[in-house]
Amino acid sequence: ITTFRLLPPPSGRHYLLLRQPCPNTTPPVTMLRAQYTSMDQGRKSDLLAKVSIAISVGCLTIGAIAFFGASSNTHLGLAAARNAIRPAIVGGASMLAPRGCASSVVRRSPGLSMFSSVSAQTQKTDLKLDWTGLKSDLASMIKEKQCGPIMIRLSWHDAGTYCKADNSGGARGAQRFEDGESKHGANAGLDVARDLLAEIQAKYPISAADLWAFASLVATEVMGGPKIAFRAGRDDIPDHTQCVEEGRLPDGDKGSDHLRSVFGRMGFSDKDIVVLSGAHTVGKCHADRSGFDGAWTEMPLQWDNAYFKNLLSKDYKSETTAQGNPQYRDGDVIALETDLALTTDPEFRKYTELFANDLGEFNKAYAETYQKLQELGWESKGLTEIAW
Repeated sequence: ITTFRLLPPPSGRHYLLLRQPCPNTTPPVTMLRAQYTSMDQGRKSDLLAKVSIAISVGCLTIGAIAFFGASSNTHLGLAAARNAIRPAIVGGASMLAPRGCASSVVRRSPGLSMFSSVSAQTQKTDLKLDWTGLKSDLASMIKEKQCGPIMIRLSWHDAGTYCKADNSGGARGAQRFEDGESKHGANAGLDVARDLLAEIQAKYPISAADLWAFASLVATEVMGGPKIAFRAGRDDIPDHTQCVEEGRLPDGDKGSDHLRSVFGRMGFSDKDIVVLSGAHTVGKCHADRSGFDGAWTEMPLQWDNAYFKNLLSKDYKSETTAQGNPQYRDGDVIALETDLALTTDPEFRKYTELFANDLGEFNKAYAETYQKLQELGWESKGLTEIAW
């Protein structure tokens, strides 16, 4: 039924790959655990089965388990094993989109968990943690993986569910669970970002909500954007039952009325809408996730105001992607309906023109408005300023 192959151990870590044709009858992780259970006691004492992952690529399911020496850090399992095989699958792509774009071609198989036991835990932030070390680890990972845009999107989609009327939603690490917000269409592909951050979270006493928020600030700075003030102290929700309903995040195929409805629910102004839309100056859409396809700018890993300049200068032509989604293209860059609304709506357009002509003004406004986004619902709950 199963075939095991032992790969050469990178950095002393051993990985077992299991191959099993679709459809799945028994989750590969279960089989791998059974294999470990059957080992003799002598070998068990030397090995720790700390990690399990299951990834479906086409009709081939790959399960991997990492064995660490008994003296190893037992918290580093999932991310370490997953990252060891991820480069061949992800290819370092990055993205940001109003809904459902992703940098990974990995497709999840029914019944297989892709969620880290570490990241799903409810953890509080120790305000005295080594913020300098955390920033350094995040910056190194972001540069190596070229994943800055998806870090922004993860935090954006965590915080962007806020509703001012009933104080629900907001940054609460709500995508940590297999059920709930992780399954929302707008969050497709964000498992890539969560996985990359899982190993880092294991090293530092920090909540997922704080880590995701802080990672997005480091990513912005790494890509050349403004340094944004950060206050810590967000708590994670304990389980998926506290997730909000689907539909609170922007849809890329709608216009100005939709933008005002979504952002107005959070308490944002027309200027705020244009400012936060400017995050599309980095990242790209991937058709296998959102149905949209392409980057907004020619240099999607460089923070600048090219997004606004393109909206005002490009001669976009309408097209339909292979997935049936309407979008607009001029050469190698695209725009969505929500993007073009920033030029067709008179109130939006005046801010689009302002930011296209003045990068400094855009960076200043973005730093202020993005901090506001990250702190929605937490303003009066005693967040603490962090010097980073």
